[in-house]
Amino acid sequence: MKFEIRFYDKKFNWIGVINLCNYLQFKRELYGIGSFELQVSLNIKGILNLCKVGNIIVINGDSKKVGIIRSFKIEDSRQGTTITINGHTGDGLTVQKIVVPSNASQDSNALGWEKINGNAETVIKHFVIRNMYNAYDKNRNIENLKIAENTNFGKVFPWKARYTNLAEELENICSYAEIGYNIYADIKNKKWVFDILRGKDRTKSQKDLSPVVFRTEYSNINSFTYAEDYLDYANTGYAGGYGEDEKRLMYVLNPDNKDVDRFEVFLDCANSDNITDLMYYSKQKIVDFQPKKTIELLTLPRTFTFEEDYFLGDKVSVYIDKIGLEIDVIVTSVIEIWDREGGYVCELRLGDKLPNIFSIKSKEVIR
Repeated sequence: MKFEIRFYDKKFNWIGVINLCNYLQFKRELYGIGSFELQVSLNIKGILNLCKVGNIIVINGDSKKVGIIRSFKIEDSRQGTTITINGHTGDGLTVQKIVVPSNASQDSNALGWEKINGNAETVIKHFVIRNMYNAYDKNRNIENLKIAENTNFGKVFPWKARYTNLAEELENICSYAEIGYNIYADIKNKKWVFDILRGKDRTKSQKDLSPVVFRTEYSNINSFTYAEDYLDYANTGYAGGYGEDEKRLMYVLNPDNKDVDRFEVFLDCANSDNITDLMYYSKQKIVDFQPKKTIELLTLPRTFTFEEDYFLGDKVSVYIDKIGLEIDVIVTSVIEIWDREGGYVCELRLGDKLPNIFSIKSKEVIR
């Protein structure tokens, strides 16, 4: 399988290129960070120097298909010696940071929290700017990071956080706002560029764009998996704000649910010191307890091609005739695989990311 993978050091200085690999998987996430896995022969000249942890790869000259090497493994067998490289997409830079709140001398209104009230794009970029671009502690900044111009996109809401991992915080914000983010490469200027991802409506019901419809009878679905998960479902929340014991500020979200259709949960919103904030933050917290509905498709590019007809973050229509499912849903994850034996395939996840023992995150609030 021939194509081009360019290697750069941490400052985007070119160090080499390879045109052959055994296997490459590149996964992009709309709300969270993506990953890649690359397997090549150890016989490639200079491969150990190219695969150093921290180096950057760019696939086929595409600035969006960029990864940071985080680990590698060398394996020897009768078939030969290979090196397998794993890493994050450019978005993985956010994993390296936590949300450090402003102190009283830096922001008299902060009160121990990093907080912002604005549209979704402004909220997202505020946390990135404060923690990796223009932090109060300049040692925290990533020198070759650029923030794309703010277009003030998305719904308006408040957000507070402190001492949480920045990548996890951004995932929570993006999931709530239903927009994504991306850190891609500007090779010419040796920069990382941070920007939001906002998809387009390509469903059958809209009239502005050519619709993208995945349907088994159209022969553009090779296989599918559909899942619904209500194990952690809750629709009524008892939200606790600032204070202790009987003096704690409380608010009941969706109190009209009743009988066997009422599923209750406690929502720890200790970052709320007034009823208005508590109402906002309870709605953000309850999102974690909504039913998870996920479709995974192995697509066939007979009618639609990824990054030509549709993109990560777009809303598309899906018909699964065997189970009578018709749904308009957002493309939230894309896995592209180049395999020496099997060729190229594209796997899509549409809708929610189902929890598993490796992905469950703590819902505890740091007080």
